[in-house]
This record gives sequence, structure tokens and C-alpha cells, in this order.
Amino acid sequence: MQRSLEPEIMDAPDIPEELLARFHKDLARIHFFLGTHATIERFLRQDSQPLQRVLDIGCGDGLLLEYLQKKLSVEGIGIDQKPMPRPGVHIIAADAVSGDLPHADAAVCSLLNHHLTPEQNIALIRNVGRSCRRFVISDLIRHPMPLVLFSLFICPLIGHEAGADGRQSIRRAFTPEEFAELVRTALAGSGGTFSMDVSPFKSRMIVDIRYRP
Repeated sequence: MQRSLEPEIMDAPDIPEELLARFHKDLARIHFFLGTHATIERFLRQDSQPLQRVLDIGCGDGLLLEYLQKKLSVEGIGIDQKPMPRPGVHIIAADAVSGDLPHADAAVCSLLNHHLTPEQNIALIRNVGRSCRRFVISDLIRHPMPLVLFSLFICPLIGHEAGADGRQSIRRAFTPEEFAELVRTALAGSGGTFSMDVSPFKSRMIVDIRYRP
């Protein structure tokens, strides 16, 4: 599959708040089906040093951050250009690709990277490395299998707009090989390392970047 460059409904700068809120509710269902939150928690626990503060890049309504704060007893800070408020979650409106980020032990992001160009992904990885020692990324994989499975089993359970965007998200996503090359470019000369985990049926990939011990 060739990577699609067509934007998603959710990317529109003038998207109504009501529609954005519905998107986030449907995204919560998608995260549940994919087991995203528990998977990111599992990877964060694989750390030789204590985690005290975690950034969620592209946090949306802060649901993942709320989960991590409860499960890991960490201080959480969300970063998003169009944040949706959630009680008990601290969210900053900022551009994580180029803006200054708060210092933290680790950063996470979920279902964000396919929205970015290759150049923006490289810039994001480098920018996060200025304030964090670790970056755990979860995103979709561009492949016919997850596209078919999403259309058959998840689309009937979510709204029409979220279903259309979900299919487009898979078409816009990177393959593991493509994204690994972007990470290598971003980390070149820095001494940073990374590992990649691809789930069965290619439903998602986890990239675990460690900038320094």
C-alpha cells in the first residue's frame, strides 16, 4: 500500500468542539480494543530508573494520561495543540514538534505520528530528546490486514466520522521499516537507541526510544 497524504476530518483546524469530543469518545473505544493504554504502561514499567513525571504528546482529552497517573503513580503533563480539558489532568496547549517541552523522565504518544510528515516526526523525536530520557511511541501500521479488520470489527462500533478517519489513519500510517528509518535518522550521532515491537495482525507498533541511560 502506498502511503496516503489525504488529511483526516480530525485534522481540520476549524473542527467543531462537539465533533472533536465525539472523536475522542470513539478513540477511547479504539484504544480499548487495541489495548493501547495497558501496552504503554507495560513498556514504561520496563525501566531501570524510577518514573516520576511522564509527558503525553498529543494527549487529546487526557484519557491515557489519567490512566498512567493512576497505574504508575506519576505526575503527568499533557501536550496538545487542541486540548480537551479533563479533571485531574494537567494539559498544556503547545506544539511538541518545535516548542519547548517540560522536563520529564519519559514521554509517550499514541496514534499521533501518522498525522505528521516524515520531517515532522524526525523533529518531534529530536525535540522530545531535549527534555526526556525516553520516548514510547504507539501507532498504527499501514497494511491491508489491519485495514480489513478495522473495517469489519471496529467501524460498526464507532461513529461514521471516526470510522472514516480510522481507515484513513491506517492508509496514512508508516510501515515498521519506514518508521524505523525515521528514528535512525533522528537519533543519528546522538548515542540514542531504540527497539520496536509489532503486534499480531499488524494492528499497531510500539517504538521504545532511549536517548540516554
